[in-house]
Amino acid sequence: MRPEKQLPAIKKEDFLDLIVQKKFDEVKEDIGFSSNIFMVFGLPTHKLNGNPAYWTKKTSLCELTITRHKDYEIPYGCYARMNQIFIDTEVRTKNTNVIDVGRTFNEYVKKVGYNEGRANKALLKQLVNYITSVIMVEPRNSTPGHIMGIQSVVARGWDIYFDVQNPEQLTFSKGQIILNEDYARYIHKHAVPLDMNMVRCFKRNPLALDFYRFLAYRNNGLNNTIAFPDQLLFEQLGTGQQIDKVTRNRLKAILKTIQMYWTVRAKFEDGYFELQPSPPAVQRKIPSKKPIVIGEKSTELTER
Repeated sequence: MRPEKQLPAIKKEDFLDLIVQKKFDEVKEDIGFSSNIFMVFGLPTHKLNGNPAYWTKKTSLCELTITRHKDYEIPYGCYARMNQIFIDTEVRTKNTNVIDVGRTFNEYVKKVGYNEGRANKALLKQLVNYITSVIMVEPRNSTPGHIMGIQSVVARGWDIYFDVQNPEQLTFSKGQIILNEDYARYIHKHAVPLDMNMVRCFKRNPLALDFYRFLAYRNNGLNNTIAFPDQLLFEQLGTGQQIDKVTRNRLKAILKTIQMYWTVRAKFEDGYFELQPSPPAVQRKIPSKKPIVIGEKSTELTER
């Protein structure tokens, strides 16, 4: 496994325009969403050695297992996270399990939050890794003899033709992904709002994306100060290895960068991480949730 020090650095200049706009109340808040699964569990930050058939991550309360398709990989890195956030946002805002990915690769690149020419075939690779995987979450504190869990394939159908060598090449119709019904309903019910201005600023740093989402999730409805060893935080966000000085300093730097834009009351001190009740990550009123409409036909992709 590659060391964490190879993660891209955060460039504060990426935030400069955003911070200036916020100071003069010129920021247009762009709301996105993420399932709470990936706000509790961070995906791998790098490609896993040996391309294992499944990957597991644990907290004190539950365990996530992702099983890959036989021809693909466990999703990893910033592109996997941005694909997942895009899909979750589509489910929550458009109330459907049918995801429109556009008619050109460049159209999809912009939908996800990258600039034309900056995202390559790795973005499409991570999309395929994600939609073909199986997600399972199990509690770790079940009573003896009582087995619980939820499991779902991410998508039950997809029709995507992108020519990454000719990213403006039009297809005859819009590409689509049809999410598994149970998975889409879970996302719709358990999606937590994010400020997409922040998400896009962190779009090339998976650890920063995870940390921002973790803060947004834990602060949501928080009434009392919480504190726990920062080792537990790193296990949740990173790779599960022991936290070291470099990683601790990196997390501190990411937190300071977040606090330049969002006044989240959090700090690292004496080997602990502390989070106090803070203003929500998204200040604007969240649109009311409408019932999700499920694509009824498994042949929907071939009937377009």
